[in-house]
Amino acid sequence: MMRAFVPLPHGLSDQAWQDRHGRGEVPDRSPYGLHKLAESGIDVEFGSTDLARIPARLAASVRYRTGGLEVVEAFAQRKHRQLTEADVVLSYDERTGIPASLDLGRSSAPTVTGIGWLTDRAGTARMQALLAARALPRAAAVWSQNAPILPIVGREWGVPQSRLAFVPLGIDTDFYVVQPPPEVRNVVVSAGEDRYRDHSLLVAAVALVRETHTDTTLELATGLPAHFPSDFGVLHTGRLDGRMRDLYRRSSVVAVALHPTVTGSGLTVVLEAMASGRPIIVTDNPGVSDYVEHGETGVLVPPGDVDAFAGAIKDLLADDDRRIAMGHAASRRVRERFTSGIMAEELARLLKTV
Repeated sequence: MMRAFVPLPHGLSDQAWQDRHGRGEVPDRSPYGLHKLAESGIDVEFGSTDLARIPARLAASVRYRTGGLEVVEAFAQRKHRQLTEADVVLSYDERTGIPASLDLGRSSAPTVTGIGWLTDRAGTARMQALLAARALPRAAAVWSQNAPILPIVGREWGVPQSRLAFVPLGIDTDFYVVQPPPEVRNVVVSAGEDRYRDHSLLVAAVALVRETHTDTTLELATGLPAHFPSDFGVLHTGRLDGRMRDLYRRSSVVAVALHPTVTGSGLTVVLEAMASGRPIIVTDNPGVSDYVEHGETGVLVPPGDVDAFAGAIKDLLADDDRRIAMGHAASRRVRERFTSGIMAEELARLLKTV
């Protein structure tokens, strides 16, 4: 059986994740559902780092200066990685993947790394860019869950096309079950707190909807600044974890407004909502259409268009049959194409090529 070492980012451990999963707080029983690689003949060893106080402070400083790269943690995990005698190092994103690729000279195991937020050199902090330019061409493979970023990664960071791969995102559809019809009509739900979320556009769109559909309310889960009157809806500022399922249950539609990006921002919420049997309204950024079929499982809206976003919400709230049919189609599509098990199968195929 092939052996893969998976370095986990700061603050994450597989045992703690299993415990939280047992309490119903997080999906899958391992981070990203990567334990399912075993079903494809790959034995997974997760690596996490528990640093003493001074090294932990150094690691935090390095993360801050490098845009979140886990350089100190990678060196701390090197001995553990060597003891596992891994055949390959699999990093879910660049936080652990760039440091692992930099450390290739000290380990015979090739590195396969995902890309989550890295784009072009102009949009990357200087120190992170220097390390990425050195590390990524050394990686045995670089993959992304958003296909349009791959040509950019090849062009900007010197990764040959033969080493670039698209691996669709997958979620735990046993955790995000199909929800029954909502008890209250016209509830719009949204979530997310990365820098590409356009919550101001979302609030403005819902305000337009409320001019004609006065009973429409918004439930927004985010740590980002967001402002609307108390009678407008509910702002959830703390981490909801598994309680997000309650929001999806209460929703008539789920709406994700985004600034223009090729990072794949918003895709996790998109798939969670679809798996829950809710139609999705989402900004039509590059790559989103690989997941959402416009008019079938959701509605794609041009970036920055408040009127179009509001119109999409109004149309779905006004047509019960279309909204319900779209939710059913969304649920089927996720279970056919975007489960964490399917994602693990795709990753396993990639790992076996290096």
